[in-house]
Amino acid sequence: PAVGGDCWTFSAPRGPKGRFVPSEIFFWGIWSFSKNQSAAKELLSYLMQQTLVEERINAVQGYNIPPFLGMRDFPIWETAGPPQGTLFNYPIRPWHDAKPSLPGSSASPDVATQIYANGIHTGMLSRLKNGDPIKQVTAWASDQLDGLVR
Repeated sequence: PAVGGDCWTFSAPRGPKGRFVPSEIFFWGIWSFSKNQSAAKELLSYLMQQTLVEERINAVQGYNIPPFLGMRDFPIWETAGPPQGTLFNYPIRPWHDAKPSLPGSSASPDVATQIYANGIHTGMLSRLKNGDPIKQVTAWASDQLDGLVR
C-alpha cells in the first residue's frame, strides 16, 4: 500500500499514428455448434446487465475493464486505491483520445492467437528494456512471425 500511494495511472503516450491502448482479448461467445444456443444467449444477456457487470468489476477492485464503453463510468475507478482515485484513468476515457488495440489483431485469427500466446509483444518490450537496438528487436520479432506462418 505504501508503494501504491506513490503510483498513478495515466493514459498511454501518443505516437505518429495515434494513441493505442492494449485491451482485453478475452470475450464471451457461443459456439455455432452449441446445442442450446437460445439458453446460452439468455445467459450472456443476463451476465452483461450493467448491474451485474458492475458487481464483478467491484469484486476485482476495478481490475477488469468491461467491453462496452458505456460501462466504463462505474464509481470503482474513482474510489479504488491506494490512493483513492489512482485508477480513474485506467479504463479508456473520451478525453484520452485513444483507440483500443488487441495484440496481433491485424493478423488472421490462427496467427493472432499464436502471437498472443507466444508473448511476442512482451518479448519485444523486454528486449528493448534490456538495451537491444530496435533493428535487432524488429528482426527477432520478424523471425518469430515467420515461424508462425510457416
